Amino acid sequence: MQSVIDPVCGMAIDPQTAVARTTYEGQEYFFCSIECKREFDQNPETYRRDTAVADRAPRADEPPFTKTGPIVAPKFGSAGSGGAEYEPLPGDNPDTR
Repeated sequence: MQSVIDPVCGMAIDPQTAVARTTYEGQEYFFCSIECKREFDQNPETYRRDTAVADRAPRADEPPFTKTGPIVAPKFGSAGSGGAEYEPLPGDNPDTR
């Protein structure tokens, strides 16, 4: 099965299991979450298929994650190390001395 791209967050999803879908100007769009569909419905011109997702700069108020039910996942390119660089190395932790 070929995946499609959620036009809002850029996530690759299976159209058969997409959480939401909509049709705009004769084209069908699929979404990974209800939040992404709501965002699309508020301003569909921003996310038209002829505008590449990679070319769209993220807005300042756009969260760097996608939430589907209780699962929260970072959007592409926003995942960091999770703070591992701030953890002390073994033997360097003053709390264990």
